[in-house]
Amino acid sequence: MTGEPDTRVPSFAGAGNLVYREPEVPRFVSASGCWLTAADGRVYLDAEAANGTVAWGYDGDLMREALRRCERLPALPSFCESELRLKVLARLEGLVSEVLGTPGRVELDLGGAQAMETALRIAFAANGPGTVVVFEGAFHGRSGVTSMLSSSPRYRELLAAWGLEVVRLPSPDCRQCPHAPADGGCAAGCRAAVSRWGSELTGVGGREFRRKVSAFVFESVQNVGGMVEPDHALLRSAVDHARQQGALVIADEIFTGMHRVGPRWGFERAGVTPDIVVTSKGLTNGGAALSMVWTREPLARPDRYRPGSHSSTYIGIPSALAVVDTVLDRWERWTTVTEDIARLEEAMRSRLASVAARHPELVDRVDAMGGTARIVLRGPHAARMRQLFRSAHPAAGVLVATTGMADNVINVHPPLVVKETELDVFAEVFETALKGIA
Repeated sequence: MTGEPDTRVPSFAGAGNLVYREPEVPRFVSASGCWLTAADGRVYLDAEAANGTVAWGYDGDLMREALRRCERLPALPSFCESELRLKVLARLEGLVSEVLGTPGRVELDLGGAQAMETALRIAFAANGPGTVVVFEGAFHGRSGVTSMLSSSPRYRELLAAWGLEVVRLPSPDCRQCPHAPADGGCAAGCRAAVSRWGSELTGVGGREFRRKVSAFVFESVQNVGGMVEPDHALLRSAVDHARQQGALVIADEIFTGMHRVGPRWGFERAGVTPDIVVTSKGLTNGGAALSMVWTREPLARPDRYRPGSHSSTYIGIPSALAVVDTVLDRWERWTTVTEDIARLEEAMRSRLASVAARHPELVDRVDAMGGTARIVLRGPHAARMRQLFRSAHPAAGVLVATTGMADNVINVHPPLVVKETELDVFAEVFETALKGIA
């Protein structure tokens, strides 16, 4: 460290967030559909969808409609009820219960990390505060508690709940597994490895011990881990073992929920049935900070999870609830969502594969899954590629996602309403960016 101030960061702005990790930071002034316009007039196709939130693209009509729904009740004390909140809770509960075929209850929170903490509160209320099991490569937030669940040690350097015991199962990324069989899929030994805990040998308490595992938390697709989908048989083994040991199964659907990876919930891909479902991004289209924790009965019943166990000033604010109510209307009207997402998956796969085939020295492989895709590079070039996606093409930039946990992977997850012509732009910019690396 030189001690010299970073002149990119305004003197009044805190620099700890992600905004100023880039050498150049566009300043956006407007947005429409899948496009953002910067102050200098340059346009950018958003293939990252504002952290995966704007499934419907940038739509001012959505926000105007939401505000009309709450103009008579713009704010509300956090200890009071409203008809709007009850309506939204009932609609959210149905999103999960009609898929799992069992009733549940819904709590609200502000964001993904906060919702994960609420899910743990419910699990601890049921099982007592105990160990939490996650996969290597997981990301469940950067708060004091959720940073303990997330894999990267960077998230725990400044704030962490060190008293929380977390056990990490082996990475579910079959393509990086040294035990993967030649014909693909998950080896029997790997499935056994995620089902060993709960014994004297492993050091992890199970049903027969006073110190139990309270919860097993998983992502149906590890977004920050490099868009990795756990082998379905492996995930089912982990879930079955957790349930046998008395642990509650928590599905982190913050990113994968609401058709981002195909079905309404990512866990449907593997055929598992969680006890608790956490989601947020697909509910608000980026227009409000609100998340949902669905819990099967009777876990969040008042005699099990007492009133007052959880609270936040803004989780009942009518403006945020109105945004969710409006977005849910959009989802209900999209009656061909399954077919449309399948077409989007194939459209992304075909374009990425075409470009990748011309650059085998730089691109190892490409994958697509629902409304997501990933570009796996032959080397740790993701950060540089992210910059080139923004700057290399003379006509337009493209926003893509990368993470420190997967420095060779470009994550692609545009708004679900992206057009084929816009994917053509993406492919053209992708090729231009690769030429900048070569």
